[in-house]
Order: sequence, then structure tokens, then C-alpha cells
Amino acid sequence: MRGGGRRWLQGAPGRSLLAAALLLTAVALLSASAGARPGGGESFSGGSGSGSSGGGGGGGGDAGFVFELLWLCIEEPALGIPLTLLVIVIGIGKWVWEARQEEWSTAAKAARLVAPAPPAWTANVASPPTPPRPVTPSALATVDPHFSQILFEDFLYSLYAEVHVARGAAPVPPATSPLDRLSAYLTPAAATTLLQATRGHVQSVIVGALRVLRANAGPEGALVEVEFESNLTEAGQAYYVVERWWLTRGPGVTSRPPERVRLLGCPSCGAPQDHLFGGACRHCGRVVNDGTFDWVVSDVRVISRSARGPLLTSTTVERGTDLPTRQDPRLSAELQRLTIKDPAFSLESFFQRVKLIAQQFQSAWTARDLAAMRPFLSDTLYTTQQYYVAAYLAQGLRNVTANTRILRLEPVKLTSDAFYDALTVRLYATGLDYTEREDGQLVAGSKSQERPYSEYWTLIRGTQRRGPARAELSCANCGGPLRVNMAGVCEYCHVKVTTGGFDWVLSRIEQDEVYTG
Repeated sequence: MRGGGRRWLQGAPGRSLLAAALLLTAVALLSASAGARPGGGESFSGGSGSGSSGGGGGGGGDAGFVFELLWLCIEEPALGIPLTLLVIVIGIGKWVWEARQEEWSTAAKAARLVAPAPPAWTANVASPPTPPRPVTPSALATVDPHFSQILFEDFLYSLYAEVHVARGAAPVPPATSPLDRLSAYLTPAAATTLLQATRGHVQSVIVGALRVLRANAGPEGALVEVEFESNLTEAGQAYYVVERWWLTRGPGVTSRPPERVRLLGCPSCGAPQDHLFGGACRHCGRVVNDGTFDWVVSDVRVISRSARGPLLTSTTVERGTDLPTRQDPRLSAELQRLTIKDPAFSLESFFQRVKLIAQQFQSAWTARDLAAMRPFLSDTLYTTQQYYVAAYLAQGLRNVTANTRILRLEPVKLTSDAFYDALTVRLYATGLDYTEREDGQLVAGSKSQERPYSEYWTLIRGTQRRGPARAELSCANCGGPLRVNMAGVCEYCHVKVTTGGFDWVLSRIEQDEVYTG
């Protein structure tokens, strides 16, 4: 068939059929758009990445189409050349249309500081859409000198988890709603939407990804649109949820200091949560859920909610390791600025601390005991890792990372705000990575073949801190033996050392195929 496989196309009917087929193929190929996997290949949600590796075979369609078109131009130029020109025109038209759509989308995002009307709660959508690219909420810093993206994200992580746990609980008298204790941060409409979705007791709320999609600020106030990916257990069922929140804040409102950001009490006087009822504080007597004191959730929308937890026995293909490093063009200038502020800072000592954290991370992870990791992780990242350890224990599994070696480290981004410096590095490593049952039976990965990978790690440290990064197992505050409880407090000096106030702590881990800089 190799020699005569195309002879049946030589007649006029065959040429017409081929031309029609090629034209339809052209339209289809030029109209198609590729979809990224939700959350990346190693997403905390599981499932979404493990099944997508089989899609690589679809790329042959473009090559076959081009071959057929070239063949037609040679064998039947009167038909092939006009068809080729038509395909080029279609391609140019599609490119212009997409460019205009992008311009419209970008302009629409910045046009107005208005949250959408509260939508109905939707559930059990088959699959979430491609995650939008996150943005840096730099607009907030222009109107709020105390704004810290690190603290803002800590606030969002805490609020999200507490709200979902609270909505599934019974109200504590004299409260009439389970969300009364958090009503300073929820409009009545948002609270109603959340309560209508409740199916039972909520526990194990873990935010696996947080993306700020929009951040507008001006004289009229501020608006932020945030997308969460989370795993939660409700009424005994594990769910994977993609959810968007819109938060607003009034004009002239600035961020609270770090020690108060992490406490979700009254944003006016600082009274504890049990003084909050219906958006008002019984201690100071003020209405506090109108955006005059802090961020308020004005709207909630579920993009996807499916009954599945983390899949721990799937072997996924490593993705993105060969992608070029996304390095911020301002990195050199920012490193120079940090060195001027702190002459004792050096990348060499910083890298040694990263290697120490990686070593403690791997050994503690394999042992399913996070005590050795606790001093080096921020509260949010520790909570996420604790969730996975509990999930492995519950299923009688152990994920083993052995013989891990860091091959190289590349600094990629350094940012600073009123309270924190944040330095991101790309970590290249290799080692064994497999999952086994308690009896040693292999269920995923390989016990003999190493798996190279890369990730982006972000470490934070207080802006007032000076000195080289430490790479020894001692308290960053008192220098005593490293004994830190699960709350991040040193058992010798009784100081919380996991906030980054004393040395660099790991705050975020992002997969290389989803890192956007």
C-alpha cells in the first residue's frame, strides 16, 4: 500500500473529497485551543494530572494535514495552491480575532471595581476549567503602604479554612448562625450562599492552590478576586473543590499589622470571635462587615465540586522539568538592594539553608512524622503537608523519597514588602520516589529508577532580620537545640519561630509547569 495508497484520489471525485476534507481539517485545527491540566501534573487534588499523560498522541494531526496539503499543491496545483492560501487567510483571521479578544479581556478586568451579582451555588461540575493565570496584587501596595502579599495570602488561607469548618458546625449560643463568629468577614449574601451549600459536618479543609486573579484599588476602595483549589471532607465524603471568592474593602482602609492579621477576631477592636454576631461586635458596638475595617467576602462561586480526595496510588509523568527557568528580570537589582540592606546576606548561605530544609523535608516526609520539618515551614505550608501525611496514614500507605540529591539551585525572584522579603529559587533534584503499603508492597513509582524533577520554592524572612542564613539544627532565635512544637513555638525560648521573623522559612512549593513568576 505504500506505493499505491493514494491512487484512488487521482480522479476528479477524489480531488473534491480531499479538498473538502482538508478544508474541514484546516478549520478544525485552527479553531482548536489546548487546555492545561487543572493544578499541574503533581496537583494536590490527584486524579486531574495522572490521566492526562496519554494525550500526547494527538499532535500528529497537524503534521498529517500539512503533508496532505503539500502533496495536493504538487500533484494538483490548481486546487492545492488556492486551498493553501485560504488556510493562511483563516489562520491570520483567527490570530487577529484572538488578539482582540485578549485586549477586550484585559481591558474588561481593569474597567470597573464592581463584583458580579451573587450567583447560585453550583456543584458536581464534571471538571474545572483551565486555571487562569494569577496576577500580583501590586495595585494594593500603591494605596496601602502596609500591604504584604505574604500576610494577605496567610489571611486568605486561614479565612477559607475557618469559614468552611464553621458552616458545617452547629451555632454556639447566643449565636443564631454557625457563621456568626466569622461574620466580620462575610456579607450576609456570601454567608447565605455558603450555608445553602452545607451538607453536614466539614473537616480537613486543605487549600492546595490559591490564585489572585484580579486586584483593583483606587479612591473608591479595593476589590480582589481569588480562586482556591481545595480538598475538604463533608458529611464523611472527600471533595475536590475549585472556588472563587470576591473580597472588597472600603476607601482608605489599610492592612492590619502582622500580629493581628492572623487573628480572625473583631477587625475594629481585636475582640475574640465570640463577640461577633450578625456582622457586629458586641465589645466595641460597631458594624464591622461593611469593609470599613478589613476585607469582606462579598460573593462566593463554586466552579467545580467533585466527590474525590487525593489519589495517592497513581504514578504521574513528571512535567515541566525541561522548561526554561522563569527568572524575574529585576532579580539582580533586587538582590543588590537586599545586600546593601543586609551586607551579611549571601546566596551561598541561603542555598545551604535550602539544602538543610530539603534534607529535613524528605526524611520527615518518608517517616510520616513532621516534627523535624516543623521549624522550617510556614504555618500554611505545614498544614497542607500535615493533611497529606494524615491521608497516607489513613490509607495505610507510605510515600518514600530516598537518596534525594539537589543537583542545582537557581535564584529566580526576590520581592519585598513592609514586613517580608521573599526569595524564590528553582530546585533541581533527583532521587527515588515511590509509594508502598505497610507490608512493603509497591503501589506506585519505582524502587530502583530515580526520578529527576524540579520545583520552585519560595522562602520568606522578616525585612528587619539581618545576618547570614543558618544551616544548622538550632533555634533561629535563642540558638538552643531545635525543639519546636506543632504550633511552631520553640520549647526553650517559647517564641514562635516559623513566621520568618528570625530566619528563612519555606512558604510555598510550586510545580515548574504551573509556576508563572
